[in-house]
Amino acid sequence: MKNKLYFLIAGFGLLMATYMPAQSIQPAAGTIVHNNAARPCLIVNVDPGPDLLKEAWRDFLKDNYDFKLKGIGFLSNKALLSAEQVVVEQVSSKEMDFYTYVIEDENGSEMKVFAAFGYDMYVDSISMPAEYEELKTILERFLRTYLPGYHQELIEETEKRVSELSGEKEKLQKNITEGEKKIKSLRKEMESLSEEVEVNKEKLEKAERKLATRKVKLDRVLKQYNN
Repeated sequence: MKNKLYFLIAGFGLLMATYMPAQSIQPAAGTIVHNNAARPCLIVNVDPGPDLLKEAWRDFLKDNYDFKLKGIGFLSNKALLSAEQVVVEQVSSKEMDFYTYVIEDENGSEMKVFAAFGYDMYVDSISMPAEYEELKTILERFLRTYLPGYHQELIEETEKRVSELSGEKEKLQKNITEGEKKIKSLRKEMESLSEEVEVNKEKLEKAERKLATRKVKLDRVLKQYNN
C-alpha cells in the first residue's frame, strides 16, 4: 500500500509538471498507408486513450463543422474513422473525404488526420498548402479545446484517489499499531500463563508425591487391621 501511494503521488507530481506542455501539443507531418499507398497526414501523440479520444473528436467535429465521423458509435469502434463527401468550408468549398486513424500507443493514443478530394488527391503541404494549414488548424483547435479539460479531470481524479489512499493508509497504520499492541499484550499474557503452568506443574508433582505417600500409609494401616 505504501508503494502504491508513493507511485501515485509521484505520478501526480509528474502530471502537474507536464500539464502545461501537454496543452501545447503541435501536430506534425506524417504519412499513413491508405488505398494501397503512403499518404500525407497530420500526426499527434496524446494522453487520452483511443476510445475517449475518438468520441471527443467525433463530437468536436459534429458541433463545430457539422459533419459526423463514421466508425465510432453504437456497436462500432474502428481504428479508421471517416466522413465521405462532406464539405468543410474552412478547408474547401469542394466535397472531400475526411479521415482519422487512432490507435493506442505506450502513453495514450497516436492520432493521424488526413483528407482527400477523390481517390488520389490527398491534402498535403506542397500541392495544397492552404487546405493543409486549415486541416492543421482544425486539429490544433481540437487539441486546445479538449486536452486541458481532459488533463484537469485527470488531475482531479488523481487528487481524489491520493486522498482516498492517504485515508486508507492511515486506517491501515492504525490497524497495524493496534494489532502490534494486541500481540505485545498477548505475549505478556502468554508469558504469564507459561509461568502459571510451570507453577501448577510443580504443585501437581507435589500433590502426586503426597498422594503416593498417603497410599503407602493407607496400605500399611489396612494390612494391620486385616491381620
